[in-house]
Order: sequence, then structure tokens, then C-alpha cells
Amino acid sequence: MRNTYCPYCSSSYGRKKGMSSKGDAQRFECYSCKKQYQVPLDSVVDTSNRFPRILLFDIETSLMKVFVWGLYKQRIPHNNIIDDWYVLSWSAKWLYDDNIISDIVTPKESKKGDDKRVLKSMHTLLDKADIVIAHNGDRFDLRKLNWRFINNDMEPPTPYKSIDTLKVARREFAAPSYKLDFLTKNFDVHTKLKTDFQLWVDCMAGDKARLDEMQRYNKQDVAALEDVYLILRPYIKNHPNLGVLMDNGDVCSTCGENDIDETDAVYFTTASKFLVYKCNSCKTPYIRSKKHINDRNTELRSVAR
Repeated sequence: MRNTYCPYCSSSYGRKKGMSSKGDAQRFECYSCKKQYQVPLDSVVDTSNRFPRILLFDIETSLMKVFVWGLYKQRIPHNNIIDDWYVLSWSAKWLYDDNIISDIVTPKESKKGDDKRVLKSMHTLLDKADIVIAHNGDRFDLRKLNWRFINNDMEPPTPYKSIDTLKVARREFAAPSYKLDFLTKNFDVHTKLKTDFQLWVDCMAGDKARLDEMQRYNKQDVAALEDVYLILRPYIKNHPNLGVLMDNGDVCSTCGENDIDETDAVYFTTASKFLVYKCNSCKTPYIRSKKHINDRNTELRSVAR
């Protein structure tokens, strides 16, 4: 149960412990400090079956300024850094929501390399998300944001699960390219806007028109990302279980819908086998029952490698 706050430790998680003696308040026991407290019935918000907050996002960063000896292959030591990179903009949307939200540095902030305001608005979104989705997000976007967070004395966001569509594409398919631009064209969905290196140079110089262009480019990437995620989704074998977040064990673990059918297939481990279900909504066949269907326990196992 969420949205009820413990008056002792401010935790938002507690379990119901019955009604008050007068019947006008719900009693809770805090998961964190184990103390009990009461909340008036009209203040209790039941979030069971709430659809998880799934955030699709993309960031754009500036270039680095460094001293170099030439234009060909060379190793550039950290002592040669003149100005480090910073976050120019971010764009994001909640899954299935038509509204794309975004933030970008002002011309003055860009010239100073000051991204703190933009980081704060991105941090707020990550704090609200149960699951985040980005293309190359695990290696690029999330690590880049964390580096800028810690350098701006910001605490880490609250925990979330991450889905990296680049990792999914590389793991499941032998595609000619795994770039978002290629995938969107291949699947004939929202495509990335064309841009060039000069756009980043102009944005760092504080050109307002070019910053507006960067924001449009960034927003289009997020629209394309959602299209690609929904196409790849049936192939994601380790998708975070939405049923757990919704407190509902009878929905598709991948999309949260309840239109699922039992198949003739079984999923088996070294010790047990389980019924397999397919979702008629998102088409994933990677759903298994929690309880095994063994007629009897197997006493022998394969030898581990």
C-alpha cells in the first residue's frame, strides 16, 4: 500500500493492520520502522492495479573541448581537457501518453556549460519512474546522467528498472545495424530527424534557433524510441514483471493486460516444468506460471559445467 506516509520515518510503504476501534481510520504497520499508525479513511489512496510508470527518454550532450597535437589517431590524456561535456537537453514521455516533455539549456546556460537546472527536471522524472527505457541507455544515457548528478551534488534517483532497446536488439536479432535510425527506417515508423555536427557547435555557442532545433531533434528520438520498443517488446525475455508492480498476478508480465491464453508448451528448468502462456495483446510468449506442474519431484540433476 502506497501514498500513506509513516509519521515516524516518512516511509510511503506500509501494510494494512485492520480498522480503528471507531471504524473511521485504517491502521497500518510501517515496513521500515515497524511502528503502527492510523490514517483517516478519506485519506487512504489504494494504488493496487495502477499501471506502472514507464518512462521513455533520451538525452543530448555537448562536445568536449580538448587540446590535441594533430588530427589523426592519438591518445588524449585527461590533462588536455579544457571544458568537460554537459547535458544540452532531454526529452521523455510516459508509455502510451501522447505528450512529449522536454527541457533544454538556455543560451546563457549553454555558453557557461551550466546544466544543473536541466538535470534537476530530469532527476524529478527518474524519481517518479518504475521502469525507464532508452536506446543504449545503460551504457550512455544513465551513466552520463549519473556523472552529471554527482558533479552537481545531487543525490541518486530512487531505484528503477531499466530496459535498453539497443541491448535487446543486439541480443535477439542479427540485424545489419542496431542504430535507432536504422531500426525506425526498417520498421517504417517515426524516423530520426537529420542533423549534422555543426548543430552541436552552434548549441554550445548559445544560438537560440539551433537550441530549438536540438530540442525538436531530441523529441523526435523519443517518439521513435517508443515505436521501436513496442515492436521489440514481444522478444524481451527478461522484461520487468508488470504484474508485480500492479499487485495483480493474473495479467501479462510484459504489458499488464489480462488477455492471456495457456499454450501447449512448457518451460523447464533443471528441476521443474511450468505452464507457458501467450499474451494476445502484446504477443509475447514468454509468460510462465509460478507453480510447477511436476507429477513428482526429480531427484537427479545435470552436472554443472
